[in-house]
Amino acid sequence: STPEIRSAASALIAQNAARIPKELRPTLPSGGPVLCHFGENPVTEAGWMAGEMSKLREKGVPYRDMAVLSRAHYVTRAVEGVLLREKIPYTIYSGVPFFSRMEIKDALSYLRMLAYRDDLSFRRIVNAPKRNLGKRRMAFLEEYAAQRARSFVSLIEGLSTECEGRPVSEVLSAVLNESGYEMMLRTEGSQDRLDNLAELKQAVYEYETTCGEECTLEHYLAHVALFTNSDTGEVGDRVKLMTVHAAKGLEFPYVFLCGMNEGIFPSRKVRTRQGMEEERRLAFVAVTRAEKGLYLSEADGTNFDGSPRYFSRFLLD
Repeated sequence: STPEIRSAASALIAQNAARIPKELRPTLPSGGPVLCHFGENPVTEAGWMAGEMSKLREKGVPYRDMAVLSRAHYVTRAVEGVLLREKIPYTIYSGVPFFSRMEIKDALSYLRMLAYRDDLSFRRIVNAPKRNLGKRRMAFLEEYAAQRARSFVSLIEGLSTECEGRPVSEVLSAVLNESGYEMMLRTEGSQDRLDNLAELKQAVYEYETTCGEECTLEHYLAHVALFTNSDTGEVGDRVKLMTVHAAKGLEFPYVFLCGMNEGIFPSRKVRTRQGMEEERRLAFVAVTRAEKGLYLSEADGTNFDGSPRYFSRFLLD
């Protein structure tokens, strides 16, 4: 790494008490400063990252030399959207694109059922959560749909009537609640999936605040089809997106470390001094993945629970 990146990494990890002091030595000559950006919201934060990527590209840096690291998968939802918009190719390592994740596809299938009553969505979610409609029974579903899926049909019809004319964000919340889908995830203890659904709700809310009157359920589903149909899995000259955990042992010429907010990185799950030191070690790992350039970013706004966002203590370190 360059001396500038080494200096930032050393200042960060020096805040940990339970460690043996050691001095890192840079192996590259002096480079540019470590850059930090404060965005109005996650979308403008991602927009800044995309702009810096374009500047690097103009200087001849291939996309494959750039990596976006985050503490958790859901953090890169806004990044994926902006990269698609700016036509910057990317690939996701050790993970699934946001709109291809099970819980996101299930939630959108519920919305499609309300809007279109399509068979594909029906088959996906009629048994999520379980309604005693396994594979064997699904084989006979066309013939016996009325008897077998009565509770599901009444749920969809009831929601469809109840949600007509309501904002998409309210419809999504009602669907996830009344279908029992969120309760199923809570019972399973699937916090990551619940975080992803919370991020989907945030995405819907952002869509509502930017699109004006053209904000019906059908309009949103047409908008989101852009993301659900995108093919981002090919290898080649693409920006790499991954979690910090997945990046352990790897190095990249240019690293964008996003979501540097309290409650994201460090994680809101950390409750002890020992746990915080472990989080700081993870942040140290993230910073030292960068060889030539390091970009740190965070966003203003609110968290899933409505509390205000603050920048990460690791930036102060």
